[in-house]
Amino acid sequence: MSVEFSLPDTQETQEEQLALPKYQCPICSRRYKRREHLSRHTSSHTAERPHRCSSCNGAFQRADVLKRHHRTCTGGNSRSGARRRACDRCARQKKACSSQDPCQSCTRKGIACHYLLSSENIETPGRNGPLDPIQPARGTNQNEGATSAGMTLPFGITSEDLQAFATNSLEDILSPSGLGQTAPSWLELFGPPSDRILCEDLSTTHGHHSLYFLDRFTSNTGLVASFECGTQDQREQVASALELEALHTNIPEHLISSGLPLDMVPPLVENISDFSTDSCLPLNWLGDPLSLKTHEILLLIEEVVTIKPRNSAVTLDWSAALKNSCLQFFSPRNLRRLLGLYWAIWHPNVNFVHRPTFDPISAKPALLAAMALMGAFMSPDMPDNEDARMWLNCVEEIVFIDDDFNSDLSNRSSGSLAAHRRKIQILQAAFVVCLLQTWEGTDSSKGRIRRYRFATLVSTARDIGIATATHLDYADLARHEFEWKEYAAREELIRVFTWIFLLDTAFVIFNNLPPRLVIKEMKMHMASPEVCFQAPTAAQCHDQIQLHLPAGSLYWSFSLRGAFETLSQNSLPPTMSQALADLGHLNLFALTSAIHSQIFQYRSSVSTWQNLTPIHNTLRNWRSAWQLFSSTAFFSVSPHITVNDQHLDPETMWKRVGFPRFCHEYWLLANLMADRLVALGSLQGTDLAALGEGPLDPILNKYDQTSMRQVNDLIMGFQTFQI
Repeated sequence: MSVEFSLPDTQETQEEQLALPKYQCPICSRRYKRREHLSRHTSSHTAERPHRCSSCNGAFQRADVLKRHHRTCTGGNSRSGARRRACDRCARQKKACSSQDPCQSCTRKGIACHYLLSSENIETPGRNGPLDPIQPARGTNQNEGATSAGMTLPFGITSEDLQAFATNSLEDILSPSGLGQTAPSWLELFGPPSDRILCEDLSTTHGHHSLYFLDRFTSNTGLVASFECGTQDQREQVASALELEALHTNIPEHLISSGLPLDMVPPLVENISDFSTDSCLPLNWLGDPLSLKTHEILLLIEEVVTIKPRNSAVTLDWSAALKNSCLQFFSPRNLRRLLGLYWAIWHPNVNFVHRPTFDPISAKPALLAAMALMGAFMSPDMPDNEDARMWLNCVEEIVFIDDDFNSDLSNRSSGSLAAHRRKIQILQAAFVVCLLQTWEGTDSSKGRIRRYRFATLVSTARDIGIATATHLDYADLARHEFEWKEYAAREELIRVFTWIFLLDTAFVIFNNLPPRLVIKEMKMHMASPEVCFQAPTAAQCHDQIQLHLPAGSLYWSFSLRGAFETLSQNSLPPTMSQALADLGHLNLFALTSAIHSQIFQYRSSVSTWQNLTPIHNTLRNWRSAWQLFSSTAFFSVSPHITVNDQHLDPETMWKRVGFPRFCHEYWLLANLMADRLVALGSLQGTDLAALGEGPLDPILNKYDQTSMRQVNDLIMGFQTFQI
């Protein structure tokens, strides 16, 4: 099949180049309007860190990063030094501290303020970090002061204390008395919820409810500010690593001999002979396998721009300039860079694409375009964010008019889901677009996604069949019988359905929108452990399944619906609680989110909203499962936690745990809302209720809200509510 290409107008191209930013990077050819912006960008191409902190000897590539560092640098080891010393909590959070005793931040939050740790040990805390009691103290002989288990513990904590943590309930331990009168509590030791993953208090923190993440989540805008997307330094390190990787990409021999620059894109082409005679792509792209994907995305965008459906959100007009911008943003080199940002920064938050078997060459162009946009919003460079926002409506249109989006899997000729992976990919693309528009789009885009696009996504999931998202019993399969790509396709389908359910409950929680999915229809398997999903080879994946999901595991008999119904029982035997705990972050997140949908139904009911016994059972049993998961995962290698957050690099960041690690806050919010419903039950039958102003809607009285303000107000009210 021959493809017709158009040649850009020479005069128009030259005029456009005159309007381009004048300062161009000599290495990657990116352009900037101001010389200082180019100078700042150029430093990302080197490993030099010329800006050094005089207090802690930290080195940085950029002066503005050093300036931000100065605000939180703890300097020397003494509070009496020339530089003010931050308290332990502010230092761990890298926040400004008034250095008073107690400091203003701790006083405002109503928590204890300590200056116990030396600044040399205060780093960004994380699992197995310097403040972790199971990690040997840095700079000391690991045999000195060690427990019988070979661990050096701070604050005089003993191995008996660790054993108590593993065997007792959190209420017995998360208090100063749990570790002796002079030792700080476990809450003090592990810092605020933003710095902990497992050791969270599910009830109160010094008499106050702790909803740190949800408070931030509902008060910020944008994906990076709302989700767990790494620090600014981490994102800059990833971006720099990807730039260097692009510079050292293997170049085909025939392209080396041609002498053409690999990063040439149409807006930067000055000689029309650099184009092939029948292509709108530069000659040097023709040997790049991703150039076909660039061209496919270009044709799809051209279609939705030139042939706009009725009420289309696409407002762009097709021109040679727009074509050049499209080619530049979705160029093969830029696609690789943006996909790298997607994996390292965003993937941990919504981990439903199987990276080990993902092939961008064979992937649907709609999914590649959506992932590239997400990667651009993760970029620390503002021009990437602005470019992504320009193409957001176009990619949304591309995804939702895709032929695969309106088809189902019920009539597939074989039992293999791997053969229909492109249909799964369009679901993934639609979900990514829904997230992008909900957090980065305009108010009208947010409403359109919430009311129309997401409803279409849910309907498509039902057409495919939610009950089809199940695994084969791999535990009974020998290695030669195990089909890795089949496992990957089935796990992707399970996870994309799980995340559709989670987004539905997010609209319930944060936008007060009635749920579109009900727990009774979620008759699908739960997500498998991360160590299986992240395994780099088929053999390792099979081994991990055999290890963590043996034939006798209750996982094979669990469905999302079944697990939730189990939680609603009056009591659970220890084996069942442990089986639920073994499901890990993502599945426990789905279960606690389902509680919010149930609460919405209760508080929306006129007559039965007061009967909350099943809700209280579910809340109590989920809490027990989370405590078991927390204690076992904290003191052992968990199949759901595969990397150490304290030693991340751009190559391993995609394996970390994203924002589902804060699912305990979703539980706490549901628990507080249920308690509020019970407390307001006494108002039923009063004059206020007769006027429709009573407890019929006692918590959130505005429905289908684009802003999360009323939810944030509710959370702030809970935060200041003294138990």
